[in-house]
Amino acid sequence: MAKKETAAKKDGNVVFGTLRKMVLASVGVVGVAQDEINHLLERMVERGEITEKDARRLLSEAQKEFSRRRKSGQTKAEKELESIMEKMNVPSKGDIEDLTKQVAHLSKRIEELKAEMNR
Repeated sequence: MAKKETAAKKDGNVVFGTLRKMVLASVGVVGVAQDEINHLLERMVERGEITEKDARRLLSEAQKEFSRRRKSGQTKAEKELESIMEKMNVPSKGDIEDLTKQVAHLSKRIEELKAEMNR
């Protein structure tokens, strides 16, 4: 049984690490895309294809959209990770905290019973 739990935990760490790398890579891609849009708009302004005011407006709109999508993507990734970890029976932080509280309560109760027996 312990081997299964250890394997599930190891698999969970691998999955978490992979998802973390994917999220960081997507953030990097967004940064590159923002830079490319900025350079494109600068070139368009230099060529007289758009005004500087329009370029600033477009850049601002693009940044807002990137931010919105990044937040949405993080939320989806977090939900997916939670789902994967749940399927692998990896305990959540809340589960571990609950068990810690139960162990502390039981330890206290054992000490109380020991004290009663020694009387």
